[in-house]
Amino acid sequence: MSHRFPGADEGSAERDVRDADPVRIADGLAGELSARPEHTGRRRELYPDVPLVLDGEVVDDLERMNAEVTRPLFMTRLIHNSSLALGAFTDRKAMLSEARRMYTDAEEGMLEAALEATCTQPPDALPTRVCFFEDIDEQGDVKCVEAGLGYPDLSKVHRGFLGTGDWIFVISSLSRCRFDVSLFDLLEWHGDEFFQPKGCNTPDLGRFRWNDLAVSIANWGT
Repeated sequence: MSHRFPGADEGSAERDVRDADPVRIADGLAGELSARPEHTGRRRELYPDVPLVLDGEVVDDLERMNAEVTRPLFMTRLIHNSSLALGAFTDRKAMLSEARRMYTDAEEGMLEAALEATCTQPPDALPTRVCFFEDIDEQGDVKCVEAGLGYPDLSKVHRGFLGTGDWIFVISSLSRCRFDVSLFDLLEWHGDEFFQPKGCNTPDLGRFRWNDLAVSIANWGT
């Protein structure tokens, strides 16, 4: 289901149904995310269906965490006590390091079972493009993004047979890809980030309460 948010382009009476072209991801964007001083604060509270691990510690009181942590977070799936968890980090480099360590150290079968995903490690034979889907389990409308490209505003990316819908607040699952992929809950790759490391899909973003939230997306191409 698509929603609107303050500042989204409502369009004109005669809607232009031509897709916005994806844009090339700037070489310095990843570094900028780590150093960017966020002034917007966090747009939403976190209540995932799986345990939340913040900077290495399990969060027992989500209400307190949501009240105290006001800056955007960098998130990815983790294995905690042999089970699926959502890792949230205040430092993006720490998030990347933990994701790399887990995907490097874990055996493929254990990784798939714990992450509730389909994984290929190393991912060299996978497609270079990532596809995102309207529904869980890679079902429903689909839109794909090639390596090194992204959409800074998914409201400009049209959806459906006649192009009368768009992709903002719609994505519920992601395909496997040879490269890292990120979703963001604000325009222009701002706000909270959900990071999918190369090699594994994300069949159900709802497990992390990330379904129907993406506003911008990046296929890092690395």
